[in-house]
Amino acid sequence: MISNREEVRKIFENDGYNVLVFDEQVQDNYSETFIEISDHNNREVIEPADSGESARKTQQVIKPVTQIIKPGTEGEYDIATIVEYLNWHMGRIGEIVINRGEIVKQAIYAILTGEHMLLLSRTGMAKSYLASSIFNIFEGARLFSSQASKDQTPDNYFGPYNIEEFRRGRIRHNIKGSIIEANLVFLDEFFDASDVVLRSLLSVLNERKFINGSEQIDAAVHTAIATANYMRMNEVTEAVMDRFTYKSIIPEDNNVYSQLLIDGTYSTSRGKPAEPDKKIYFNQILFLYDIITNNHRDIKVTVPGHIYFLKNVFVTKFVSEMRKNEQNFFISPRKQAKLGDFLRASAIVNNRLEVNMDDLRDMYLALCTLNSFVSVKSMDKSEKDLYLDVYQKTLNHFKANGALSQIEFLLGIRTLFEEIKNDPEKKEQILKKGSMLEGLKNLIRMVFTGRRRDEDEEFTLDSLKKSVFEVNSSVEEVNELKNGILKEYRELT
Repeated sequence: MISNREEVRKIFENDGYNVLVFDEQVQDNYSETFIEISDHNNREVIEPADSGESARKTQQVIKPVTQIIKPGTEGEYDIATIVEYLNWHMGRIGEIVINRGEIVKQAIYAILTGEHMLLLSRTGMAKSYLASSIFNIFEGARLFSSQASKDQTPDNYFGPYNIEEFRRGRIRHNIKGSIIEANLVFLDEFFDASDVVLRSLLSVLNERKFINGSEQIDAAVHTAIATANYMRMNEVTEAVMDRFTYKSIIPEDNNVYSQLLIDGTYSTSRGKPAEPDKKIYFNQILFLYDIITNNHRDIKVTVPGHIYFLKNVFVTKFVSEMRKNEQNFFISPRKQAKLGDFLRASAIVNNRLEVNMDDLRDMYLALCTLNSFVSVKSMDKSEKDLYLDVYQKTLNHFKANGALSQIEFLLGIRTLFEEIKNDPEKKEQILKKGSMLEGLKNLIRMVFTGRRRDEDEEFTLDSLKKSVFEVNSSVEEVNELKNGILKEYRELT
């Protein structure tokens, strides 16, 4: 019987076994739970049976029980510990999958933000090995894997039809073991799938819903990694491509030293992912995901207004530069908005709860297709190189013209205006809010260097509007911001 787990645990611990007990929070998410009891040579699994009796199975294991991060008090997790383990795994996989460090990092960000990733390369470039190594980090995630072919139908992904329901005149799928129930999905040879299959996958990848007429089922899909040896473009594949926020091309590497390193890892792994010494409960990734997507009740990652503004400036300038070589280059509004999730994830991975300029610099991981060149003619410059050039040149230009303080000042006033607009009755209280006004006073000194201002002088709505109007900048984006604020809040009184 396993009704009294503490007693069972003590019995086996007294016999020299090491007992790994899954915590209750993780158990709640699964229909079956297990207690694993391991010594150095055997692992015994006690499975709960419907009658309350336990069945025991024994299987050979090579390694001791995997170390897994445990939740902290009251069901919370320690962010720093999870991040430490994630960084450890990124380094470990980077050592066994040679010269793929940034692609590994990109995949981890895809999982942290609940987005999807597309890997492109020629055959035999260890795409499957890389994806398997990444998914192998996590304990407790349901996996789905499929190698696409032109002969497949949607049933191969969503399960066969339920015959009993079909006899009753209803079309329903048996979804057990299908992509609908999976958290992590691996789609190999992705573009070998027919357009019918790809179209069926759209709603599952984007809306996390399986929709088939009257049959609508919420899908558990968190992140999919798809691989392909080629791309085919039509209306369907273009729509599917936009669902992959993270994209990478794995380049050929003929460096003889790199080949030597690959020989070393292949001789020990034989192309199969090694079982890591440490694993992370997938629930802990979902915990970070809730923080990153602003769904956690108590913990928030702050994104200052000027960071959002600069994000859009950098994206616009990057797209403009890309179109000099590729006229049809496009970043969808959906993807541009989702970059905010990347910025919060980057802050978390770097042990911060506030986004800063470093996160904007690293935004190429989500914005660019890694290892993709700007054009066939410009094989010396990648999309990443172009973005970093745009980032640095724009930042230098803004600093030289005082635009950064102007942006912060204008956005600070916009925040005040928005508060007054939402709650007009509290206008006087808002205009006397100490902490915010002190910051505005400091910014006024920086923006209007020649202006004298009485320290005790109070702000009014008219004086703030006048200050916005008087901002004079040689930077186009600052003037666009200024004019937008004046237009949006001109009726505010």
